[in-house]
Amino acid sequence: MKTIIVCCMLLVVVMGVLVGCSACKGKKEPEEPVVKEPPLPSATLGRVKELNVKVAEEFVILADGNITTGFSWYYCGKETVDGVELKKNDYINPKTDGITCGAPGVFQFVFEAKKAGKYELKFEYKRPWEKDVEPTVDKITVVVE
Repeated sequence: MKTIIVCCMLLVVVMGVLVGCSACKGKKEPEEPVVKEPPLPSATLGRVKELNVKVAEEFVILADGNITTGFSWYYCGKETVDGVELKKNDYINPKTDGITCGAPGVFQFVFEAKKAGKYELKFEYKRPWEKDVEPTVDKITVVVE
C-alpha cells in the first residue's frame, strides 16, 4: 500500500514538473530596454553641459523622463535656431508590449548642425495643462565646428 502511495505521489510530482516546463516554454526572458546610446554624437540633459559637433552632422539630445506621469520634455527653441535645426523628437519607452505605467523612458531630440557657432538649447520638463507651475528647465550648449 505504501508503495502505491509513493508511486502515485512521484507520478504527480513528475506531471507537475512537465506541465510547468511546458507552460514556461513559450515565455522569453525579459530583454534589455530598447534605449541604447545612438550612433550619433549625443548628450543627456542633466549629465552633460556641452556637446561638440561638426557642421552638417546630426546629433542627439537625450532626456530621462516618464511620460506616464503626464510630464514631457519640450524643446523651447524654434525648429531652426540660427545654425541648429530640430529634425525630430520621440519618446522611447523600455521594450514592453506598450507604455507601462510607471516605467521611465527617454525623450530623444535629433538635431542637425547647420553652421559653425555656439548655441544654447533650452528644454522644459512639464505637464502642458499645468499653467501656473514652473517647469524644470535644463540647457545644453552645442558647439558646432
